[in-house]
This record gives sequence, C-alpha cells and structure tokens, in this order.
Amino acid sequence: MEGKKFKHRFLSYLTCEIVAETRKGYKVLETQVLGGRKKPKTKTAYYYNIDFDKQRGLWEETTK
Repeated sequence: MEGKKFKHRFLSYLTCEIVAETRKGYKVLETQVLGGRKKPKTKTAYYYNIDFDKQRGLWEETTK
C-alpha cells in the first residue's frame, strides 16, 4: 500500500501519500493547498487503518 495517494472525503484541499505502515495504521505525508497559498504545505501525519476503509473511512484513493 506504500506510495498510494489519497484525497480527503470532505476537505478538498487535503491529500496524502502513504510512506510506511505502522503497527496501528499508516505514516503519511499530508499536503495542504489552501486558497491563496502558492506553495503546498506538507507535514508528516499518522492515521489509523479505519481512516482508509472504503465504506467508513475519511480518505478516498485517487485514480490516475
């Protein structure tokens, strides 16, 4: 699952890319692009497995 990109279900300006799998979930690089920002803001975040669930999760996989 590493390297997959996801988009937040409710907040359109949030995207993430999975870096590594941890014991309880995933370590991701989260990117924020707000209205007037020229450069995207990236930070490291940790999410649980349930956040990437297809039915109940907050993140949807982006298709290329």
